[in-house]
Amino acid sequence: MTTFKKVRLVAAWCLGAYLARMYVRMGWVKFDPGGFWTAAFERWGYPVGLRWAVGAIEVGGGILLLVPWVASYAALALAAVMVGAWVTRVGDGRFVDVAWITAFLAALLWIAYEWWGFRRPRPGRRATRPGGKSRTAPSAVQEGGG
Repeated sequence: MTTFKKVRLVAAWCLGAYLARMYVRMGWVKFDPGGFWTAAFERWGYPVGLRWAVGAIEVGGGILLLVPWVASYAALALAAVMVGAWVTRVGDGRFVDVAWITAFLAALLWIAYEWWGFRRPRPGRRATRPGGKSRTAPSAVQEGGG
């Protein structure tokens, strides 16, 4: 792994740590039935279950951004939530929010890209390590057993 790649991974992890804190905090407040987000989701015409789902994805995704082998998946899940937020805010005419959401979306996609090579492979599949070397994931099936 090159020094430049190491620096990029450290930067991606630091950005991921910042976003993890932000998403856990923002997701947690979505569970407050008397909070801002309850009224906002109602105003936008979204069901209560969606607010809970978004909160759960934000809290869970925020925590998982700190774990390199699942950070790509967490970042993509959070990016999907951000696409929904982007569309909602465009429809609401809140373009400053749209600009911030676009920045967060770009950051999440970059984190997903940087950590993609660290994903854990499914059993029996070959995966490529960040250095370009391949490895085989441990198989659940014993040799010669099936």
